[in-house]
Amino acid sequence: MLDLYVMSGGKKLRCGYTTGSCATAAAKAATIMLFNDVVLNSVDIIVPKGIEIKIPINSIEKGENYCLVSVIKDGGDDPDITDGIEIYARVEKQDSGFTLVGGEGVGVVTKEGLFIEKGLHAINPTPRKTIQEAVMENIPGDIEGGIKVTISVPEGKEIAKKTFNPRLGIVGGISILGTSGIVKPMSEEALKESIRIEINQKGRGKERLVLTFGNIGEKCANDNGFSEDEVVIISNFVGFALECCAEIKIKEVVLIGHIGKVSKVAYGCFNTHSRVNDVRLEVIALELALLGYDTNLIKKVLEQKTSEGAVKFLGEGYDELYKNIGNKIVERMKIYTYGEMKCDAIMYYGFSDYKILYNSLSKLGKFD
Repeated sequence: MLDLYVMSGGKKLRCGYTTGSCATAAAKAATIMLFNDVVLNSVDIIVPKGIEIKIPINSIEKGENYCLVSVIKDGGDDPDITDGIEIYARVEKQDSGFTLVGGEGVGVVTKEGLFIEKGLHAINPTPRKTIQEAVMENIPGDIEGGIKVTISVPEGKEIAKKTFNPRLGIVGGISILGTSGIVKPMSEEALKESIRIEINQKGRGKERLVLTFGNIGEKCANDNGFSEDEVVIISNFVGFALECCAEIKIKEVVLIGHIGKVSKVAYGCFNTHSRVNDVRLEVIALELALLGYDTNLIKKVLEQKTSEGAVKFLGEGYDELYKNIGNKIVERMKIYTYGEMKCDAIMYYGFSDYKILYNSLSKLGKFD
């Protein structure tokens, strides 16, 4: 168990290690045991972040020309879908050179625009480097020939269905990831990296991307004519996503979201997490005030528990309200991106049976 902790939300949370660290540890242990008459219970590796960690060995199978080792992924206190899975490294002798491939449960890249070339297994550059170094450093100097390493994850194919991989065109399994080697609990860094990768991949050769906060927003995008390969789910990170789009010279961005999220952008909130910015009802109330509505009505809106509740409380006849909020969302996006890309927005309320409140792509400001 990794004895490394961070503070998050006032709580002390234990860190874990990445799939890349697991693959590196398994490969190092397999190499040592292949060439030496030893049985290891654990192995020490130095992760890219520069921290030395000890990873327990879960299983060992040794033959004349190979050694197969597995370790158990430890996500620490992070709610990681890969926590507890078994990651294998098979190290075997070959005639010459060093070869690293993926086996069962490691995905294959089928689209351009990722860190790994199309057609290769989804073992990212940092783990590729650490695995090769761990193996080559532990081959005795008098050994002739080469080494082949195969990384496999028996549960990977099923687990991958619950990850970003299908959206990225990685099929057949999970990715072997980890730029730091350490999993920080509740890490924004990991989520942002996934968003950046998807934007880079889907934005390749395109002028337009559609950004949305989650599954309902994605459904709204698809329902209204946007193709799946131009829609990116960005969680709460509107500003970060816009910056990523700017980096790859996207010329047009459409932001689609529930009024409870997307309305915050109207007043300059580009991280929409409620712990960071919770001005949903205040946006609606202020816009009502600017339109001259009665103070009692505004107070009742502020008494609602959610923006969804506020929209339902107001009922029909507030098109001007939603148009003003929507226009300000678009204007703020333009300001944030220095006017360098065309910005549009679609705002809705409801869930699977959502209704559009504003659409800057329509001349009327909303759908008929």
